[in-house]
Amino acid sequence: MRLRPGRPHQGVAADLEEAVPRRRDPRMVGVPVTGLTDLQRERYVRNLDVVGMGEEGQLRLLASSVIVIGAGGLGSAVLPYLAAAGVGRIAVVDGDAVELKNMQRQVLHTDLGRNKAESGAERLRALNPDVTVEEFAEYLTPERARELFVDYDLVLDCTDTFGAKFMLSDAAEAVGARLIWASAVGMQGQCSVFGVPDANGDRLYLRDLIPEEPADGLYPKATDIGVLGAMVAQVGALEATEAIKLLAGFGEPLVGRVALLDAAAARWSYLPLRKAR
Repeated sequence: MRLRPGRPHQGVAADLEEAVPRRRDPRMVGVPVTGLTDLQRERYVRNLDVVGMGEEGQLRLLASSVIVIGAGGLGSAVLPYLAAAGVGRIAVVDGDAVELKNMQRQVLHTDLGRNKAESGAERLRALNPDVTVEEFAEYLTPERARELFVDYDLVLDCTDTFGAKFMLSDAAEAVGARLIWASAVGMQGQCSVFGVPDANGDRLYLRDLIPEEPADGLYPKATDIGVLGAMVAQVGALEATEAIKLLAGFGEPLVGRVALLDAAAARWSYLPLRKAR
């Protein structure tokens, strides 16, 4: 998914914040008063058995909301796992249409020429009736991103360009949104959790990892070196796992670290990350 470029970032300048109030920053979603139904207990029984999750965590998931930007390769892994896990409200954002060259990795879709947000939303509704699915068949601007982000508990970046990723991170930082960031190209992938306080109380975002958007051509793209669908799915599954942990309120989030996948060597490693001063 490609997004329209905005103005250059100026340290998350005041003009990004003046029109949009900063969202609340819950460490976890509140638990509803009512419990699970018998059908929900049967559907989510394997979730309930996970250490740290339990019924309370599942209820938090059902009461939570996420917005996923991009329904391509990463989104094809992220979206169905979030829906299957019982995240109660999922927004899918993508202005692109399905092409034949997408099909080796974008397994969420079956119909060529159809908008990806609409196609993905239809699949999620069929997968889990507990989930409310919203679709936005559009390319985001910085202003639109900030407008949408304040309405959700968590933002997931499943886009595939530096321009999109920097714009989404800047928008999330401006409104105080929590953001799960990932990228995947060739046989390599990266993932981290932004906007959640680290051990020093700092909220990290993409510019703490990469201060400025790289010049075009500095890093290889999928159009240059390809991208393996199964590798993208590994990174997307990690994104979904981090989202579920944050929303359900258990486990240690991927904060202050960047997970690095070298699929060619079957190796995961981790890069420490601190606030850029």
